[in-house]
Amino acid sequence: MVEENNNDQFEQNDSQLASALTGKVDYLTDLQNSIKDGNDLHVYQLINHNKYNQQLDVEPDLNDNATYDFSLAQNLTPELSHHLSYKLIDYLGETYPFFYYHEYELGQFDVYFGNWWDHRLFGKLDVINVAFEFDEEEYDKLAQSFNLEAEGKRVNEAAMQRLAAENDHLTNLVVEQPDRNKQRAKLQGQMQEIEGRSAMPWESAKQKEEKQVLEEQLVEIDNLDNQANDANKKIKSNENEILKLSKEETILGFERQSLKQIFGTFAEFNDSTRTLYKNYLLSFLGNNAEEKQVSDND
Repeated sequence: MVEENNNDQFEQNDSQLASALTGKVDYLTDLQNSIKDGNDLHVYQLINHNKYNQQLDVEPDLNDNATYDFSLAQNLTPELSHHLSYKLIDYLGETYPFFYYHEYELGQFDVYFGNWWDHRLFGKLDVINVAFEFDEEEYDKLAQSFNLEAEGKRVNEAAMQRLAAENDHLTNLVVEQPDRNKQRAKLQGQMQEIEGRSAMPWESAKQKEEKQVLEEQLVEIDNLDNQANDANKKIKSNENEILKLSKEETILGFERQSLKQIFGTFAEFNDSTRTLYKNYLLSFLGNNAEEKQVSDND
C-alpha cells in the first residue's frame, strides 16, 4: 500500500515537472516568435505581464495558466534591449525630438539633450522598462531654470555676479598699487621716527602701542599686495568661469525653448515621461479607442 502511494506521488511530481517545463519552453518559444515577427508589443507583455496589464487596463484572464517568467531570458537583456530600441527610439524621436541617443555598449543608451555644441548628457534610456533615467543634477538644473525664468532670473546669476564683483575688487587692488606704495613709505617713516625717539620709562607703553598699530597697517598692505600679485591669474580664472557659466545659461535657454515648443511647460513634460511606458505601448494599437482594449493574447 505504501509503495502504491509512493508511485502515485512520483507520477504526480513528474506530471507537475513536465507541465512546468512545458510552460517555460512555451514562454521562450512565444518570446522567440514575437521577436522574429517584430511584435514588440507582445514582447513587452512577456517581459512584465503584471505591469503590462496594469498600465493598459487589461483584465487578467483567470483561466490563463501561461508562464510569464522573464528571468528565463534575463541573461539576454542587452540583446533584447538592442532589438527593442529600434522602434522605441523612432517613437521617441517624434515625441521628444530634442533628445538624442548613443548606444555606448550593447543595449545601453545615453540620452543627450540637443544636438548643439556642448550639449549635455542628460541621463540614460531604459529600453526594457520604457523609461528615462535622468541625471538628477542635470534634471534639477533644468527644473530650476524654468522656475527662475518665471522670476526673470537665471540659474548661474548669483555665481556670475559674485565672480564679477571679485574681479572688480582685484582690478582695484592692481590699480591702487602706487597708493599703497606711498602709504607703506609713510608708515615706515613713522616707524623709524618712533624707533629713533628717546622715550621716558612712563612713555614706553604708549610708544609700543603706536608701533604695533603701524605694524598692523603694514601687514594689511602686504596682504593686499600679495592679492594684487596673484590678481591677473585669478581674474583670468574668474573670466573663464564666467564664460563657462554663461555658456551653460545659453544651453539651458536652448533646452527650455526646445521643450516648450513640444510640451509648453515643464510640468507637461514631466507628465509625459511618467506615462511613457503606457503611451508607447498604446501607440502600437493605433488611435482607435476600441483597439485599446488589449487582451493577453495580443
